[in-house]
Amino acid sequence: MRAVVPGALLVLIMAQPNLATGMMPYYRHAWALAPLLITVIFAAYLFALTPALSFLGTPSSSASWWWRIGVGSAFGMTADFAMALAHSPWLACVARVCAGLSVGLVTGSLAGLILQRRGERGRTAMASATVFGSALGTFAAAVLAQYLPAPGVTVYLVNAVSLGVVALLVLSDRDVRPVVQPRGVRTAPQSCEPALAGYLAGIAAWVSAGLVVALLPSYGAELLGTHNLALLALPVTLYLVGAWVAQRALTSNTLPAEPVTAQLIILAGIAIAAAVSWFPSLPLLLCGGVIAGCGQGIAYRSGLGIISAATTPDQHARVSARFAAVAYLCAGVGTLGLGVVATVASMRAAVPAAIVVLALISAATIFVRRRAMARAADSLFA
Repeated sequence: MRAVVPGALLVLIMAQPNLATGMMPYYRHAWALAPLLITVIFAAYLFALTPALSFLGTPSSSASWWWRIGVGSAFGMTADFAMALAHSPWLACVARVCAGLSVGLVTGSLAGLILQRRGERGRTAMASATVFGSALGTFAAAVLAQYLPAPGVTVYLVNAVSLGVVALLVLSDRDVRPVVQPRGVRTAPQSCEPALAGYLAGIAAWVSAGLVVALLPSYGAELLGTHNLALLALPVTLYLVGAWVAQRALTSNTLPAEPVTAQLIILAGIAIAAAVSWFPSLPLLLCGGVIAGCGQGIAYRSGLGIISAATTPDQHARVSARFAAVAYLCAGVGTLGLGVVATVASMRAAVPAAIVVLALISAATIFVRRRAMARAADSLFA
């Protein structure tokens, strides 16, 4: 139980900023939002998250985890209440800033706690909790908003209460004894991948997530001619579920050149989603979301594994927070850029633009890995 509760809190923390994702078509209609303003609301979360991770969310020791978890959970509940009261995009931006502070404060601390209590399995557990919480928040908000009264209110109140209860459970047990590995279980070998390749994998994962989460519901509404929130949330939900399933089904380093392969899978999925512009089809959009999501999950876990493999356990929280800060900052910038493209040109143009950006990141990853392997070969020869 004590090993599960920190993961449950991370699920609820990650669900909060994604509750608005499932209802974005509703907000777009109710507040008459342009695509650029949609991405501003989304990016407000990321731009608050990045400095919070960089300056406040990188604990130097386990003793400083607890106040971050407590304050971060309080910010998450504040974000829930603010979104429940929001009647304009500006209050929504305030709520998103609170959500960014929440995730930024707790991510590194919960990562360290999960890794200490679950050992090597903690890397997969953390990555899984991140994407599962995002999927849960997206789909639950859309379904409740579509089929229950008070859209935009009920789901936030439910999440606020749940978050508060689970946060109290985590804070009531501050024992951080490291997990004892069972006999016959070996820890994962140290990664020989360059750290920059890990960061690039994380950037690709979250740039694609920014595109899918911020724009895909509105993209689907425009091309498929529907306003059903649950239906429009399906591509995002399947994207996130695909990420979660891929992390669970494939162990680390199962795929050859995993950071690059994962990015190519993302590119394939986004390309299929782009084809919906010429062949409007919900199954095609869902297929693209699932494939891109599988690549996202593998890329995120691969990047996290690369940058944390060479660090000691007491530094896992710090490097996890730094990794997330870099990925989220690039996702925020990329999402705003795609919002500009969607506003100046069209929503259809934003998806091919994302393909170009992701292809450049993949090419950079290939270059970095080849250069690192060449250096290693020269060193071995010498």
